[in-house]
Amino acid sequence: MRVCWFLLAAGIALSAHAQTTETWIIGRGGDDWGIHADVAAGVDLTKPGILSPAAFSLEDNVTQAVQWEDASTEDFIADGNGHIWDNAALAGSAENSSFTLIDGDPNTSTGDRFKTFGVNQEGRIFFMDLGTSFPASSIIFYPRDEAKDDFIRSYQIAVSDGRSYSQAGSPLYDVVRQVQLTRDWRAQVDFPTQLLRFVRLRVLSANAFELAEIEVHGEGFVPKGTYQSRLIKLPTVVNYGKLSFRAKKVRRQADGSLVMDPEAEARVAVRLHNGQDETPLRYFKIVDERTGREEETTPSEYAGLSGKFKGSVLEDLVNWSTWTETILADSTGLYSIDLDLPGPREYFQFHMQFTGIASDAMQVDSLAITYSKPVAAGAVGEVAILEDPNPAQGRTSVPAGVDTLLSYDIRADLGSPPFPGFDGVRIFTPSKPEFVGFQMGNPLVDVEPDSVRAEDGELRVYFPQNRVVSGRDQRLRVIFRTRSFLFTTMLEGQLIDSGGRLPQNIAEGDANEEVTTNSLRVFFSGGDSGIINAFDVTPGLISPNGDGINDEGLFSSSILRLVEAVDFRLAVYDLSGRFVRQVANATRAAGLFEDTWDGRDETGKLVLPGVYVARLSVMTGRQELTQAQVVHVAY
Repeated sequence: MRVCWFLLAAGIALSAHAQTTETWIIGRGGDDWGIHADVAAGVDLTKPGILSPAAFSLEDNVTQAVQWEDASTEDFIADGNGHIWDNAALAGSAENSSFTLIDGDPNTSTGDRFKTFGVNQEGRIFFMDLGTSFPASSIIFYPRDEAKDDFIRSYQIAVSDGRSYSQAGSPLYDVVRQVQLTRDWRAQVDFPTQLLRFVRLRVLSANAFELAEIEVHGEGFVPKGTYQSRLIKLPTVVNYGKLSFRAKKVRRQADGSLVMDPEAEARVAVRLHNGQDETPLRYFKIVDERTGREEETTPSEYAGLSGKFKGSVLEDLVNWSTWTETILADSTGLYSIDLDLPGPREYFQFHMQFTGIASDAMQVDSLAITYSKPVAAGAVGEVAILEDPNPAQGRTSVPAGVDTLLSYDIRADLGSPPFPGFDGVRIFTPSKPEFVGFQMGNPLVDVEPDSVRAEDGELRVYFPQNRVVSGRDQRLRVIFRTRSFLFTTMLEGQLIDSGGRLPQNIAEGDANEEVTTNSLRVFFSGGDSGIINAFDVTPGLISPNGDGINDEGLFSSSILRLVEAVDFRLAVYDLSGRFVRQVANATRAAGLFEDTWDGRDETGKLVLPGVYVARLSVMTGRQELTQAQVVHVAY
């Protein structure tokens, strides 16, 4: 991903091409934060123009700042909206909803639910999950005024900070008060201020009772707040430009007022992804309890499954992009990032994570996304060595650090009715490129571009006199030299419109029938010393889901001509070059070796489905020899 974020003094800068670029805004000058909230844990949604961690004085009831859902919590670790339920298994019933306990109205209550004649009420338990950890020092609960005699006479209050869990992922509670007998109809349990996420109220008396409210009181900012938007649908498919947001550090004074303070210990992290449908997640059900074998299912069917049949929930990396790299705002100002997202797409979603301390917080008053309508219905590209359009295994292998003559084929679809078209191509290169030629048409013929700009990291070719404006199957080819310094490099490209529309990314695909790479990636070729005789992976597609079929990848390497042992390293990386897992790190001499990878990263967590690169490195006394293999992971 190409990230170039910067800090501005003030104001969200709009595109200079206002006639073709539009801006979506939330917060000040745009939609209310609350309108688009999907997860709002520990954030204040009461101020339309400002989003920040929730802040409280001792008089405030924390439960009134929580976005509640009428269900029990299933994932206790992940932050989310609040839940309240009880062990009578009736939560969610319209007439017996536990929501009456946190609606802020002392005139609504559980009514006769726990007043059945002859029923021993000892053992009733009420659970409250605030969704994230709040600073708290008091818990209060009581019946309605007109039912003061129906109060809980014996009880236990236990709390959890939301950071301590059992091996099964359930919160670990600490008892803060146990009362054997009380005559007070309004129970108030005070304790030293502490972080609190979960509350457990256990009834220890047999008498009939009712509850009108359970209140939690605290003081200061929530130290961690989460906001995740719902899926946002734009009016049409678009190309994405910039994400910008304004952040401000504030400090809470003794009287509760807020002042800007650059020394405040607070920050906010923002990220975004986009897609082409309404389901960014893929849901799987367990169809064989013995082996754990899973099959994909629909979100609605998944929601109706019992817990033991609920399988994996994975990101849909086919129809949705991965999340952008996080923009971390740790000082007051305006932040902006170029959104390197696939397009054209109409759906997007963003996520914000606030962190601070009880006295300090970060506020965000607006977030904006620029976008424009596409220049084409779509475009695919593939790269190859000009003299080797049909390489072995369909992979473009280039010598490390050596100028190589490449062809970059593009096939554009202008749609019907046609999109406005484009008059330029931008290719991102690993080093400063040398332009050699440009071709257009089917068959391809040489065309003199209007201008060419070659700089470190990119090549731009402009052709306004030969603008692509209509029809399907528009063919282009850029020929250039460049050198690669990484063992795998993605030569990303864009269609450019000098009329002001945002650039449109070129996807990998079959752009030319005479070229068989169907990819924009180039790989290092192997060394010529013959020391690494072979390096293979079997199978090329692994599925580490525990069903015993293709759960691991077997790497076979044949090393020749080494009398003494040398450093031998085998590691897996993602396509951006980030390290994933060290598979082998040893000293080895000549021989045949086998190593396995189980699809997990260094922390033991299963990697996301996608394409990975295994890199074998043999360090001789004179040089490092490398080879790479592609490994596909799917579930």
